[in-house]
Amino acid sequence: MSERKARSTATVEDQESAILAAAATEFAAVGARRANMDEVAAAAGVSRSTLYRRFPNKDSLLLAVAADAYEKGMVRLEESVVGLGPREAVVEAFATGAEMVSTDPLLSRMVLEDYEVRNVTSSVNTLFIEMVTDRVADTLRTAGATMPEDRLHQAVELHVRLVMSYLENPASEPERHSPEYVRDMAATFLAPMIY
Repeated sequence: MSERKARSTATVEDQESAILAAAATEFAAVGARRANMDEVAAAAGVSRSTLYRRFPNKDSLLLAVAADAYEKGMVRLEESVVGLGPREAVVEAFATGAEMVSTDPLLSRMVLEDYEVRNVTSSVNTLFIEMVTDRVADTLRTAGATMPEDRLHQAVELHVRLVMSYLENPASEPERHSPEYVRDMAATFLAPMIY
């Protein structure tokens, strides 16, 4: 006779946090295609039925993990530019974003390596670009940008699209991945667009 698993007394929020953390680890380790929902449930300490009640399929879980990673990344970018002027903020945000993607296993997998992730998240790419653009524009305005609102949004959207392209198709020369190179590129080409 098998033992029945004790009912979890964790709150819905705690369960969801545990699921997202376990899923982030699973997606980072094996990618979207090979990720196993049973492994996620076990690592999160929830039943399969609880996992599927919160996230009916792997794609919905992947989108939730991506949204969580986005929010944490945006908070980190915003914190990295506190006290900087708008042009310095552009450089620091670009350098911090590049460093996050190259060192965080989940972000690296999602942005650079896993085409399955891109296939799922491409359906929200336009919304993602708009959300990031709005948030970065607000951050640059707080940092002191004085340019007209429409011009600020246009410049930031261009930055976001350039960053996405740069990260999805990185340069083949290793020296072009160094923090110094990234900062110099951002200072030379991106920062002058903001005033």
